[in-house]
Amino acid sequence: MTVIKPRWIVFAFSVAVASSIACGGSASLSPTGPSANGSTAVITGRVNGMSSLPVSTQSNSFAPRATTSLRVTISGTDITSTVDGSGQFTLNGVPPGNVTLQFSGSGVSASITLSGVTAGEQIHIELTLTNGGGAHVDSETRHRDDNGREVEGHITAINASARTITVGSTAVNVPDTARIHRGTTTLTFADLKVGDEVEVEGAMDGTTFRATEVKIEVDDDDDNDDLPEVKGMVTGRTGDCPALTFTVGTRVVRTTSATRFDDGCATVQNNARVEVKGTIGTDNVMTAARVELDD
Repeated sequence: MTVIKPRWIVFAFSVAVASSIACGGSASLSPTGPSANGSTAVITGRVNGMSSLPVSTQSNSFAPRATTSLRVTISGTDITSTVDGSGQFTLNGVPPGNVTLQFSGSGVSASITLSGVTAGEQIHIELTLTNGGGAHVDSETRHRDDNGREVEGHITAINASARTITVGSTAVNVPDTARIHRGTTTLTFADLKVGDEVEVEGAMDGTTFRATEVKIEVDDDDDNDDLPEVKGMVTGRTGDCPALTFTVGTRVVRTTSATRFDDGCATVQNNARVEVKGTIGTDNVMTAARVELDD
């Protein structure tokens, strides 16, 4: 999971389909939210951490007041909105296709591209912008006309008893029937952990988003490459997933809720051949960062 540093500015905004609106008008805020008519989209948003933004002082007939000068614009169009004092903005008449949002203001200059914005679809994005001009998408949720929904991002919370995960700020119910996998490897709910990057497909059931599929994204940049490694057959396995203790060769290995099981925790059984990477403590026990079957 990306660590949010104090200097970062956090944005949360949503993209919703709206009625056809003539291009060229300024964006407006609506307390009731956008309406849907299938020809264009409306991007609504809320900026968290407004106090982190540089401010300017404006005066009126009553008293001076401090305001931010942040604006968001659809690149290549005159569709734009000022982020108000409560952190909200609305962009009306957004055309389908790939859409780039430009954020500009005092000390802020960054952009993010939404691919494949289509009529009849709603999109919710959570992202973080840094003062240095970078942008990072924390989660993306898409709504379809058939009540389907997709969400991508990192798991920020897990409630095992309720079988729910939170992706960004979106709560997702993961029933027993949902397929959970990494690539072609089938996993279980117990294999999910905070920090995993996932892509979830499902549908709304009333106000509840129920998953039909949870795909754990494969991380091509493995931060564990430089850790000590042990390979061999599992013996002496004890404990319950994800907290296991077993021996590989002469090395005692311990797993925790932070361990990444590439092929699922349940596959770590006696006589299975595994590859383990982790850190070795003063007790000479390896605490596993990653466990995978060794082919």
